[in-house]
Amino acid sequence: MWFTKEYKDFWLQSHRVTDRIFSEESDIQKIEVYRSEQFGNILAVDEKLVLTQKDDFIHHEMLVHVPMCTHKDPKRVLVLGGGNGGCVNELLKHEGVTIDMVEPDSEVIEVSKEFFIEYLDALNSDSCNVIIETTVDFVKKCESKIYDVVIVDAMAPVRTKEGEIFEESFFTEIYRILKDDGVCAAQAGSWWLEVDQNRRVLKNMGKLFNIVLPYRYEMYLYPGCVFTSAIASKKYHPTADIILQRADLLDDLKYYNSDVHKAAFALPNYIEKSLKEVLKK
Repeated sequence: MWFTKEYKDFWLQSHRVTDRIFSEESDIQKIEVYRSEQFGNILAVDEKLVLTQKDDFIHHEMLVHVPMCTHKDPKRVLVLGGGNGGCVNELLKHEGVTIDMVEPDSEVIEVSKEFFIEYLDALNSDSCNVIIETTVDFVKKCESKIYDVVIVDAMAPVRTKEGEIFEESFFTEIYRILKDDGVCAAQAGSWWLEVDQNRRVLKNMGKLFNIVLPYRYEMYLYPGCVFTSAIASKKYHPTADIILQRADLLDDLKYYNSDVHKAAFALPNYIEKSLKEVLKK
């Protein structure tokens, strides 16, 4: 059988799966787990593929280590979304880091503990404080200037009853809760299929932060197989200020290193032209 998803009314992307091994409606969303010979277990939320065991390390390593190796001394980190535990797993490779992970659906965490056991230790770590709450509501109530790094591990855009993730108002709150040298990384969609969405995320970040840039990496799972995240920084530049020693001495990485970090910010000419008005270098 095939799991097929349509994007933008002109693109179909399919993954072969052998069977569905879990399906449940939580209070918030539909959660499913499929098994695939090629991709391992696959997590789907509201019929959108979220991660596979084959390539999830790429997304999590890039979403986490790019901002963590850009900031001079990150100690307190907020993860918004990411209930599967992948970002927390990568953050724990940085010594002395304390993590708040805000996940609106506790069932995502429980399903991940059962079917993605590689993240079980991370989700149970004493260094990770798990908070069950909507991300928009959490950042509105959060104290100012308490985080060094904020990671938004949610597909853009996400509508909630409190507001919409990735709107200017959302990033205003992110800016407020970051310290004066804080860094934010967030999913921004695909250059190939979602350039308007990419531009929107960068534009809203750029109204607040001094440095705003997209960076890309390959993903079997996501539409077009090339995905983009964005970094927004109050002070540090992701290529000029990269902490090389930290980037190359992290243990157990499969994808990320300092060369990949720098290369991820290289823009094809037509993409740079398309995003020129919203880039802040």
